[in-house]
Amino acid sequence: MTRIRAYGIMVCTILMVLLQACTNKDLDIDIEQDACKRFRIETPAYSRLEDPCNDSTAFRAEIRFNFRRSADCLNQVNNYPKFYRGDNQEIFPLSFNATVERDLVNIQNNAASYLFEARFANQAEANQLNHIILDFDTEDEVGSKSNELQLRLNTSCSTVDPSSYDVNNNGVNVPRSQSFFTIRLWDNAAEDGDIVSVYLNGNWIIENHTLLNAGTNFNFSTSFLNPGANDLVVFALNEGSSGPNTVSIAINGQEIPNFKPGLLTGEAVRINF
Repeated sequence: MTRIRAYGIMVCTILMVLLQACTNKDLDIDIEQDACKRFRIETPAYSRLEDPCNDSTAFRAEIRFNFRRSADCLNQVNNYPKFYRGDNQEIFPLSFNATVERDLVNIQNNAASYLFEARFANQAEANQLNHIILDFDTEDEVGSKSNELQLRLNTSCSTVDPSSYDVNNNGVNVPRSQSFFTIRLWDNAAEDGDIVSVYLNGNWIIENHTLLNAGTNFNFSTSFLNPGANDLVVFALNEGSSGPNTVSIAINGQEIPNFKPGLLTGEAVRINF
């Protein structure tokens, strides 16, 4: 009887230990999963590394973003890109990296970067690429996803079709006597990581600029301007951490009223020179 009772106590003890271990593990998973539901990514940006404009059949870029909460929630990055010609018609590459695993993501403090790459079957197909609209998010080991960010990735020879933007009713006159003109960009609401790019007469003159409440001045030679009307187009590339993108613009100190480009759309200021 004593031996049987001892065995019974031992079995019960083992079961209690196993049950306690399972409970602690489940509790840890639940706590981590709940924390990762609040994992946020923000302030996206990119740097081109290779594109078809340089006789390549690939587009490669380093994508960067910041994040809040522990890097343990960043198990992989998911990409959802769409590829467009200059007339905004969608095209389809041979391949692209839809998922980037944790070991291929460079993480330092609360910033991360990874390589995005798309390849085309041949040079003729690659040469059709004008820009990419890239949505991406992250997820943890149990599949809890972060918020989604969006970027416009331009090729180095990207152009803007007039059908892709509206012209603001308020134009600006730049005298022929001026050798340069000034563009000022700022965030007119919360400083939350809004990003814009600016296009003028065949050139991306500002790319991936993060807006500040204090504003930033950019000086350009009037040699960028053609005689007559010029459309300076501002594209909103994201919505920051609390949309919409709230960019304001001034040319030579003159603020353009009613300027509302919105997410991934363009609005132009007509500069008369």
